[in-house]
Amino acid sequence: MANIQKSIASVFYILLLLISLLPLKITSSLKTEAEALVKWKNNLSPPLPFPSPLNSWSLTNHINLCNWDAVVCDNTNATVLEINLSNANLSGTLTGLDFASLPNLTLLNLNNNRFHGSITSTIGNLSTLTFLDLGNNLFEGTLPSELGQLKELQHVSFYNNNFNGTIPYQLTNLPKVSYLELGANFFVSSLGWSKY
Repeated sequence: MANIQKSIASVFYILLLLISLLPLKITSSLKTEAEALVKWKNNLSPPLPFPSPLNSWSLTNHINLCNWDAVVCDNTNATVLEINLSNANLSGTLTGLDFASLPNLTLLNLNNNRFHGSITSTIGNLSTLTFLDLGNNLFEGTLPSELGQLKELQHVSFYNNNFNGTIPYQLTNLPKVSYLELGANFFVSSLGWSKY
C-alpha cells in the first residue's frame, strides 16, 4: 500500500512539474514573436502614420501580443497565425522581419502600402503560410526561388510592384495554389517554363 501511495505521489509531482513548465514555453514563444515584430516595426520608415495599427506593438505589451492590432493568434498554442496590415499606409522593407521567428504564420497581407526593396530568401521559412499578398507596393528585384518551399500556399499576389527578371520555376512546385497574381510588374518570359 505504501508503494502505491509513493507511485501516485511521484506521478502527481511529475505532472505538476510538466504543467508548471507550459506557461514558460508559451510566454517564451510570445516574447520571441513579439520581439521579431517590434524589431521589424522599428525598422520601418518613419514617421509611422497616425493612427497606425502598429501603435499597439510594444515589447512592454508582449504578453498581450494576441490583442495587438493586425495580429491574429492561435489562442490554444499562443502563437501568431496572421499579420494583416493591408491599407495601413506603411513604408519600409521586409529586411528586418525575422520570418524564422514566426513559424506558425498562415497569413501575411501587406497589400496596398508603400513597402519597397526585395523579398528576402528567408521567406522560405514560412512553411505554414497559406495566404501571401504583397500586391500594390513598391517591391523590386527578383522573386526568390525559396518561395517554392511554401507548399501550403493557396493565395499568392505580387500584383502591381516593380519586380523584374524571370518568374522562378520553383513556383510550379506549389501544389495548393488556387490564386496566383503576378501582373503589373516587369517580369521577362522564361523559355525554361515550357518544360513544367
